[in-house]
Amino acid sequence: MNFRQNDILIRKTSDSQTTWLSERLVSEVCGVSNEYFRKVRTHYKKSVANCYQRFNILPASGKSWRWAKINGLFYYDLDFIPNQKPTFYRDLFGDKADLLERFKEFGNNTENSLLESQFNSYIKANENDFLHCYLDCTKEQQKALAKACAVLEFSVRYIQENEFRTQNEGYKLLSALIEKNDFRYLPKNYRILKEKVSEVIDNGQAIAEVIRLPRAGNENAVEYNDPEVWNWAMQLTAMGQNYSNDWKTRKIQDMCRMVGKKVPSRRWFGQNIYEQHNTKFLTASQRFGKGTTKASLYEGYIPFENALFAGDCWQVDATRVNMIAHKADDGSKKFLYIVAVRDVHSGDILGQCFDYSENRWSVLNAVKMAVQSAGYLPYEIVFDRFPGHNTEEAKALFSTLQKLKVKVTIAHNANAKAGLERWFGTLQSVFMADSQYYYGEGIKSRRLHAHRSPDYLAKLDKESKKAGFNLIDAYAEAENIVEAYRTTVYSYYSRKNKDLNKSPKLIHDESDKPHVQWVENHQISMIFGLKKKLQIRNGFIKTEIQGMEYIYQVEDYDILSTEPEVIISYDMEDLSTVYLFKKAKDNFLIHLGEAQEFKRVVIHGPQAEFNRVNTEKQKQAEIERKKAEELEEKKGYNNDVALLMGRFTDKAEAENAETVFLLNSIEEPKKRTHKKAVGSDFSTANSLEIDINSLTQKQY
Repeated sequence: MNFRQNDILIRKTSDSQTTWLSERLVSEVCGVSNEYFRKVRTHYKKSVANCYQRFNILPASGKSWRWAKINGLFYYDLDFIPNQKPTFYRDLFGDKADLLERFKEFGNNTENSLLESQFNSYIKANENDFLHCYLDCTKEQQKALAKACAVLEFSVRYIQENEFRTQNEGYKLLSALIEKNDFRYLPKNYRILKEKVSEVIDNGQAIAEVIRLPRAGNENAVEYNDPEVWNWAMQLTAMGQNYSNDWKTRKIQDMCRMVGKKVPSRRWFGQNIYEQHNTKFLTASQRFGKGTTKASLYEGYIPFENALFAGDCWQVDATRVNMIAHKADDGSKKFLYIVAVRDVHSGDILGQCFDYSENRWSVLNAVKMAVQSAGYLPYEIVFDRFPGHNTEEAKALFSTLQKLKVKVTIAHNANAKAGLERWFGTLQSVFMADSQYYYGEGIKSRRLHAHRSPDYLAKLDKESKKAGFNLIDAYAEAENIVEAYRTTVYSYYSRKNKDLNKSPKLIHDESDKPHVQWVENHQISMIFGLKKKLQIRNGFIKTEIQGMEYIYQVEDYDILSTEPEVIISYDMEDLSTVYLFKKAKDNFLIHLGEAQEFKRVVIHGPQAEFNRVNTEKQKQAEIERKKAEELEEKKGYNNDVALLMGRFTDKAEAENAETVFLLNSIEEPKKRTHKKAVGSDFSTANSLEIDINSLTQKQY
């Protein structure tokens, strides 16, 4: 392959380097046309995120034919040239190291161009003429300064003797040669080189006066290497008042004048103290406060692994829904807040509650929704110190969860639930941005796209008023935004998870949940439901809820026969069913059953419900039958009283009593002959089989 200048460019970053091949070189080696290049460039650009498409050097997206536009020419990344059947374009270039070595040899062979040849020859012939100007410098400095003078003299002559297409063309060529040879004491920027040449041409200064040793005669570094001055600067920098650098400099300069010290320059403070990494490292926490954004760059950090399974940890937090204010019922403008319960493993939002503020009721409702939708209690749940976290309702929730073996963590800083904090940012920048009512990110955000313009917001406010944007609309809009996040695959918007083609909801549903406690409806009601202690009268429970009468029918005979009063637990969102409990030790509730709402039977008018009357009578008859059976069982067959009633004795009862008496007289001798088991205090006769399930099936 035939090389030309700038056919190969090497771009280095902090951790890697990229080899770029010019379009001319690729076309010559691979034999492809300009039309083909335009096509592959278009396809690759579509694979890059929109925010990067305006860049001249496109980021790597994994697709082939990564390209860049450098100095007006197109280049292609060698590592992303395709190597597939039938062409195998990448193999045509051979080994990368060998290719770069051949290009380097070509560059060495073509180095002696006309200008460069004249440049190097002039410097070699004239550099010794300037050595006498720098006799007070070291030998190394003297030689470098003399060579710089020769370069400047050549530059002056070259600019004066030649004509260029643009004013800066000659300076750019000269600055490129200076950068290539890495001359000391000369600027590599063509604009600064132009200033130095102008000092000689326009101002008539001597070349040796323009080329000077930097900081010659400056004794500040020695004079101001004073420990006391350093101490003053460090003390002021470490103070929580967070003084500006100029304020601290002025204060220290005043102190130096007061005590007779020479006053250090403003630049000396910045270069030697304020801008040093060690100063920032030592003083950031005191200056900005521990845990703040600016101080966190210099504080300790421990990377943590994500939760391995769904339900291992839930995080609860609240933030404002960044939509414009809506008109409330009282006519005022208000903003919605969302309290979200997020599963750490999947990122799914299992529960949320929208309210006008973060309070104990909104937090409890969000957690309740999460437990209802998931059907389980997590291993751990993390709260912050939300408003109302120390109220009786919140403490009761924490206590109940802990008794049910749920780990409850009360976090004191945002780092304990950093995933949820980042999720709020994702919700705003990715999903809320689609809403016409979105007003932008929080006021602390410094991103260029963070805020809508004031003109746009004023227009939006006017349009929302006209459309009657109210609480119902705001609630529906916010709910749709959260649901859009739950059902959108991560690869759609996340660069970190670009290969994860699953939504948070799907990940949560598919994940194993080995550490959770599955719960039923009555257990959820026991944790979150409202409670009342009421009596059962004639099989019914009557109560008032929100000023309205509700009647609940208890059909379980065991409850009717043993419990004169019960604790009912109900949910304001569904009052058709209540759950019945009785109190146990440690304030636990034992589940007894449930009761359905009973509507009074209509017996008058065309809507009379005589069928319901018959149904209820049958239920009462069944209860009476069970009562009679239980009474007979408790009275027993060995009823000696029946034998003593004379002519009032019931014949059947008397016969039963005689039968039991005879059977007992026969069995009594047998009991005396039974033996006890070895080592046991209990007789093996008449042993009872204990049904454990019957004792525990209603204990929760």
